[in-house]
Amino acid sequence: MAKLITLLACILLAACSKPDDAKQIEKQLELYSKYVRTANHFGIASLFTDDGLLEPNIRGTKAIQQHLTTTTTGLKVIEFALDPSKPVITGDTAVQTILYQQQLKTPQGNTVQLTGKYTINWVRPASGRWLIARLATSSAQKQ
Repeated sequence: MAKLITLLACILLAACSKPDDAKQIEKQLELYSKYVRTANHFGIASLFTDDGLLEPNIRGTKAIQQHLTTTTTGLKVIEFALDPSKPVITGDTAVQTILYQQQLKTPQGNTVQLTGKYTINWVRPASGRWLIARLATSSAQKQ
């Protein structure tokens, strides 16, 4: 019985988060938003773990940076807004859903409106800094 109580106590402690975890994740999300607005692909990639995954299959910070640079060349961010849910934190992991709206100007001068949802899996490695382990996007394009 004592072993069961000890085990349950350990599980509960592991599931608890520090009070400032949500604030730290919020700050990382603010950085993400800033980097998107300024097309700072290196900055965006730096918010991922070394083996982070940008869905559907871009893995690693260098690959993420290269992908973003290649796919967004010539696009200008006019507006970018996030509406995040509170992250669900369990120990050193968290999951967060974020609604986004983005307005872009193409190299041809057209304006494109994007809306959708991010699902972010956060992790806190030994460094203590919350990083993105996986970011999945579902979006609908409007013009």
